[in-house]
Amino acid sequence: MSRWVVLLSCLLAGLGTAYAQAPAGEIVAKRTTLAEPDQQYSLFLPDGYNAAKRWPVLIILDARGRGEKILRLALDGARARGWIVISSYQSRSDTDENITLRALQALLRETGQRYAYDPKRIYLAGFSGTAKTLWTQVDPLRHVIAGIIGCGGGRPPEMGELRQAPPAFFGIAGTQDFNYQEMRDLDLDLERIGAAHRLDIFEGPHSWPDALVFSDAIAWFDLMAMRQGRMPRDEAWIDGQFASRQAASDRLQGLQHWRQLQQLARDFDGLRDTRAWQAAADALGSQPSVRESLDEESRLRADERRNSARLEEWIQRVGSRDLGGRRNAPPDVPTALRELRIASLQALSRGKNPAVADSAQRRLAYIKAATGSYIPARYEAGEPEVARALLQIALAIDPDLPAVRWRLARALARLGESDKAFEELRAARRSGYVDIEDMQSNRVWAALRRDPRWQAAIAPLAERR
Repeated sequence: MSRWVVLLSCLLAGLGTAYAQAPAGEIVAKRTTLAEPDQQYSLFLPDGYNAAKRWPVLIILDARGRGEKILRLALDGARARGWIVISSYQSRSDTDENITLRALQALLRETGQRYAYDPKRIYLAGFSGTAKTLWTQVDPLRHVIAGIIGCGGGRPPEMGELRQAPPAFFGIAGTQDFNYQEMRDLDLDLERIGAAHRLDIFEGPHSWPDALVFSDAIAWFDLMAMRQGRMPRDEAWIDGQFASRQAASDRLQGLQHWRQLQQLARDFDGLRDTRAWQAAADALGSQPSVRESLDEESRLRADERRNSARLEEWIQRVGSRDLGGRRNAPPDVPTALRELRIASLQALSRGKNPAVADSAQRRLAYIKAATGSYIPARYEAGEPEVARALLQIALAIDPDLPAVRWRLARALARLGESDKAFEELRAARRSGYVDIEDMQSNRVWAALRRDPRWQAAIAPLAERR
């Protein structure tokens, strides 16, 4: 906690100094923090930015540190509502959590030292693992952070039951995201404790959404800020939001319409008369079609939990040893596909019922993520033959996974299978996947660098930086 006390002192000490300027209304592709030269970020200052005014700021911590690329998703909303956006190049998911925490600390300090920010309106955004990391900072930063965007990653279960309302939370998930159900569960938990919350679902996989959802999130935070007294109320703007949100809700049917009516009643409570919306939501919620949809959701959630349990049991067997301490043979692809019921899930994913098809896609995505990333990482250094087998299973499910091919090339390089390693690297390259940082820092490529084919097959990738 002490490091955050020091950090907050830096924030408050810098308030109002606006130490350095940048072009307003334009993106600065990369800027280095004043205090830490190894921390960089992309920046957007809104039109009319000046130190005489306090501006809301959104700090984005992407899972892969894609600073400018992810900042651009927030650009339209930030431009429309007058927000500063800062997007880290150092934040990371699926690695040491302190890497992301250090990036967050650096950008909060930078905000205090360099920009005319509104101390009541600092917002954070994270995706997947970085969204989970943000939850660990809710209590230390409770009096600093006004809201959080969490995409494709919920509150870590090891943190225990949520007992106190967090800052306003805007959740996002794709219909085929393997973390979809945990985002649904988090939304219910936030409703239980009376928190300001919203969950937007988009058509797609485990990824950031398009720019429109970011614009909706920024507008929603402005609405919450007006409701909470963090910014002056703009009655004409509230009327416009009220009308446009109602029109959008009226275009929906069934379960989606019911959820949107509930959301509208929550969002505008205290700003407008929402009794008609709540009454409409109550009436719609009692209709058989909505109840049937909810029952179907419940069945599919149970199916997904059983799928997760089956995968966890399978993973335990993969990692088991015999009584003599010897590692069992790595899993073979055909047996693994059969045990994990891949053919059945693929058939369901092609079905005509969208809810069932999306659920099957989520189950497949969970298995691909486990066999193509999370589990191989345990074995890559010490038992690359197990990592190779797992990665081959992921590619058998879906050959169009260039990052998995890159990881497979690494495992093959460790095993001394240079020909196959180069083949997988070329396949990753053809799909547009390049990990320059990995090429430069990972010693596993040392053997391949000595191969005459390295320069011709791999070095040109560096030109894409």
